[in-house]
Amino acid sequence: MKRLLMIAVLVAGFAVCAYAEDASKVAEQVTADLQKSGAITAQDASVVTSSVKTLVEKGATASEAKSVVAQAVKQAKAQGLKGKELSAKVNEAVKARKAQMDEAKKKAKEAEAKAKKEAEARQKGLQKKTKE
Repeated sequence: MKRLLMIAVLVAGFAVCAYAEDASKVAEQVTADLQKSGAITAQDASVVTSSVKTLVEKGATASEAKSVVAQAVKQAKAQGLKGKELSAKVNEAVKARKAQMDEAKKKAKEAEAKAKKEAEARQKGLQKKTKE
């Protein structure tokens, strides 16, 4: 049993390392796509790349991250923001999305824990009935 647990931990560790590399690659690809579409300039690329990477690391898909960042950039440009102000707007949108994702994960964990408790209670109820 301990060997299986150790193997699972090692596999998970390798997966995390691979995922971190994938997040960087995804961020670079999404940034390149946004640049090609004209949504961002080369100057904005570094800010956007880090924001996309942050979202991907939190569990967002590439298209979801692209959508969030593109929408934030569009809003910032509509307000006439550039440079640091644009960066702040994108980071604000990323933080808002991360908060939504964290809240969704929290609710999912709570629902899972509740379902597990209910299943355990049902199992105990069945065990009592079989003993009687």
